[in-house]
Amino acid sequence: MSTNVQDPHASHETRKTSWLTPGITATVLFVLLLYIFVSFGVFDHNDHGAGHHTEAKGQHATPAAAHEAEHAVPVRESLKVKLPDGTELDAYKGGIEDKLVAYLNSNEPISKEKWFDFDDLNFETGSAVISAASAKQVQNIAAILKAYPKVKIKIGGYTDNTGDSLSNVKLSQSRADAVTAKLKETAATQLEAAEGYGPAHFVAPNDTEENKKKNRRISINVREK
Repeated sequence: MSTNVQDPHASHETRKTSWLTPGITATVLFVLLLYIFVSFGVFDHNDHGAGHHTEAKGQHATPAAAHEAEHAVPVRESLKVKLPDGTELDAYKGGIEDKLVAYLNSNEPISKEKWFDFDDLNFETGSAVISAASAKQVQNIAAILKAYPKVKIKIGGYTDNTGDSLSNVKLSQSRADAVTAKLKETAATQLEAAEGYGPAHFVAPNDTEENKKKNRRISINVREK
């Protein structure tokens, strides 16, 4: 009669192997997953902080970007304005030279309601002294008058509504006279007496500095062409 005697050491080894193999497998899987998560930033301990700072940065950047967009200086397209005498003026598309020459070449009738605004003309603060940087556009208008000898124009001056109205009218008259005097150096018979209108005939509400700047202008009205 044979008796099967179970080896206690073999039983122990079997039990040890039975839990050790899954344990090793689980450990390997855990290490592998941890490696993957860390590699792809899933467990990045800075995620929360980075997200917080990114959001905060965005909150500050958005208004700044909007402010820059609102006050950004538009890029103007340069072009050559050709005159009947062969002269070519360096100007901007949609600028006073471009618009004025197109009007003089058209069959559109003259009107006391149609004015062309200088768009590159400035004065020393609070005075009627034309800035050095503005001389080029005044010279361009003089060249246009020379190329169109039959044309007669009138210069009008305008201000915003800041300050005393009578003082504004006086300033606008002085500035209109200054431009007229400069143009008369080459086209004396083509200009009528200038007129300063002060804050009258504004082209934009005087509610912001940008709009007030639009109202501080010198304009040309064609009387004959």
